[in-house]
Amino acid sequence: MSILAVGIGFCLMCTVAFVWFHHRQARHLQLATPELTIDSTRNTDTAVAVNRTVPTAVSVVLIVLPLVIYSQLGRFTEWDKGVVDEHIDYLIAADINKNARKAYEQPNNEIALLNLAQSYTEGGLYAKAVETLDKVLALSGDDPKTLGLKASAMYYRDNRTMSIETSVILARALALDEFDFQSLLLIATDAYLNKDYEKAIAHWQILLRSPSQSFNRAAINNAILKTEQKIANRSVTASE
Repeated sequence: MSILAVGIGFCLMCTVAFVWFHHRQARHLQLATPELTIDSTRNTDTAVAVNRTVPTAVSVVLIVLPLVIYSQLGRFTEWDKGVVDEHIDYLIAADINKNARKAYEQPNNEIALLNLAQSYTEGGLYAKAVETLDKVLALSGDDPKTLGLKASAMYYRDNRTMSIETSVILARALALDEFDFQSLLLIATDAYLNKDYEKAIAHWQILLRSPSQSFNRAAINNAILKTEQKIANRSVTASE
């Protein structure tokens, strides 16, 4: 706060000083060149008073106006505090509204419901995403991809907690497709966050054996290499 206030004050003072400097320069020029005066017969004291009125008024406006505006729009106490914006981005909100309208118009359309669930997930509305995916499962029956998406939404809904319910959903998905991308990625991510690096690597390696080419294999390989380095560093630290 103090740094900001000093900065604003310094800028305002510099501007006011420039106004007065310009005024004095103009005044000296006027006195040195009588033909430029407004009226050579006018009382000198009155002329000086009039001449000082303009820069004084400008100075007052330059100081008061910014302070009044900033007092209404600014936040001195929050200028240096980074705060996470918890509001949904307007583009994501628009996407949610668009997909919600389609899902409402076509309640039995699995694609529309999946798109809506994806929008909810992108907006951090995980509970709504789970509800929407339940509707998809009710229409399509157990589908590994949908189950994996539901497990992921449940995981983040529960603040990155791998609950028993979520584990059961993952087991159902992998029983149907041992290479389900979302399920394996979620298990690996949770293991990594809990520093169970061996488990994380094992599930990433299963992903690499998948016949699917729809994901970034280079990123998975890079994650494995970095995690192996963490294991090596941990072993060195433990042996010291």
